[in-house]
Amino acid sequence: MYVVTFYSFKGGTGRSMALVNVAADLLARDRKVLLVDFDLEAPGLDTFPMELDRPVSRGLVEMIADYLDSNSESTPAVQEYVYEARIDGVSNGSLWIMPAGSQDTSYDSRFKCIDWQDFYQDQGGFLFFEDLKIQWKQAFNPDYVLIDSRTGHTDTGGICTRQLPDCVVAMFYPNEQNLRGLAPVVRDIRNEESGPLKKSIDLHFVMGNVPDLDDEDAILSDACSVSKATLHYEELAATIHHFNSLSMLTQRLFLVDRPKSKIAAEYRQLASAIVRRNLEDRDGAISFLNEVISGLRGESEVSGDRPLEVTLQSIRTLHSHDTEVLQGLAKFRRMQHRTEEAFDLFEQVLQLSEQDPESLVGRAEILTNASRKNEALRDLVSFFGLKNVSPFSFELATRLLLTIDKGQVPVMLGSPAIPSLPVDTVLGIVRDLQSTYETCSYGVSLLRDWCVSNSASDRGGEISLDLSICLIGAGRFKEAQDEIDQHGMFGELDLANPFNYAMADWGSSGKASQALFERVIPKIEESVGDTDVNHLQCFSLAYWAIGNTSRALQLRDEAITRFASAPRTIFSAWSYLYRSPKDFRLDLDAMGAMYSTNEGRPAFIRETPDLL
Repeated sequence: MYVVTFYSFKGGTGRSMALVNVAADLLARDRKVLLVDFDLEAPGLDTFPMELDRPVSRGLVEMIADYLDSNSESTPAVQEYVYEARIDGVSNGSLWIMPAGSQDTSYDSRFKCIDWQDFYQDQGGFLFFEDLKIQWKQAFNPDYVLIDSRTGHTDTGGICTRQLPDCVVAMFYPNEQNLRGLAPVVRDIRNEESGPLKKSIDLHFVMGNVPDLDDEDAILSDACSVSKATLHYEELAATIHHFNSLSMLTQRLFLVDRPKSKIAAEYRQLASAIVRRNLEDRDGAISFLNEVISGLRGESEVSGDRPLEVTLQSIRTLHSHDTEVLQGLAKFRRMQHRTEEAFDLFEQVLQLSEQDPESLVGRAEILTNASRKNEALRDLVSFFGLKNVSPFSFELATRLLLTIDKGQVPVMLGSPAIPSLPVDTVLGIVRDLQSTYETCSYGVSLLRDWCVSNSASDRGGEISLDLSICLIGAGRFKEAQDEIDQHGMFGELDLANPFNYAMADWGSSGKASQALFERVIPKIEESVGDTDVNHLQCFSLAYWAIGNTSRALQLRDEAITRFASAPRTIFSAWSYLYRSPKDFRLDLDAMGAMYSTNEGRPAFIRETPDLL
């Protein structure tokens, strides 16, 4: 249960409207919400468009009065003062409301009869509200309690802003009156961490009822700067703009009636900000983990003033049976190189769901790094038997499989997940398979199998190009030529396809065809200034094939220079493999040796069936 107080020093900020719209958003997320009307002098939450299970006859004021009249130390049962409710147009979640009280002619006298100072000093008022929180939890078990607090500095202000809440939404209009009154309230909230309650309270700052006008003279911008300096916040949780319409008289909810409007998006932003701070909410825990994983928060102080490790341990305790949360924790522990904890978290997930794909891959990665390859392989075999897996996990699992045993790649090729993989993932895996000659044929199989289920892909030309390259790497030169011819691209002045066709022919015949490479040269001449290292390598080989050795050497030397300034794994037209920086440089050196002796052939031309 996460208690959120909506407070404003002055009226007119749209506080109650914001509260009920946030409630609507939380209900849409299927959360359980209890609304509490603590604006006792000007109550009205129950006037918003909602249906109650019975007419309001009792509320918070009556509960306090009954407690004081009873001369009993026990708090009355809360159920009598709380009503089940439903917001018109919202069917998800569960909603209750604890109104201020029955709005009959005697309400004002009942409210004014409460001596708040006596209530707290002599009648156990503090314990009353502590017990009230316990009763909310036991009777309704809400995910969120949203309290609408009265404005100004009052006897009850500390109850709403410090005793009851886990979080305070401080709403203000950016003028001097609002800021002067709000600043000491905010200071007291922050000081509560070292005060009697020893309580850290999350704070969200929201500018409300802001004019939606062009700020030509920077009036609003200047006011925002003053607000930020006065209240000492880093950024606003939301800005809620004024909506100029007579429909506001009916108090209709934007989240329901105008869900696509700008102001509805602003209320959703506020709701999301509240959820992100609530570690009891799985969405909040996941959002927090995503932020720390992305490095958006520092490691020393996060989520208000809570230290990171305290927060992480709290998340693990609160969500010990939530696989997605535990996965996020495990991922972050891996980033911290806390391998044992990450492994333990993956084990915990797999005890809850033995076929969880993310955890199978995560555990397999840790086992692989620990040289426990047989155990890792078992996890990977289980993973590749699953249909619904993320593209990232599939790609990682394939890399692990290649590390453990390249001969096990057929296990991956039989995965039912392959047809649903996006094309970029498939091409990425194919390029991983193009790191050795023994796995190039697996790349061919993967592309062809994927294409059977994805014939309508708009990336046909790119797939065909990678397929022809894989075929050349696998030594299947005539198939590569057929693939290029089949797609009708050889006649175009495209650089890649004519070049690959000429290289496949070189592999098939054992001799570079001057005529075929001459068809590549016009495209090369159009690409003057192209500094891509692989392209320079291709240009160099083409010029050597037509007998222009000096130009070939010049381009090879330029490739060496360019590559030295930014070494990386790169595709090599000499070996038709993706090569490490060291191996790519060896390929460039081998090209130079062939140019100087006019003997030898590219590394991809091996003793293959095409040459027998």
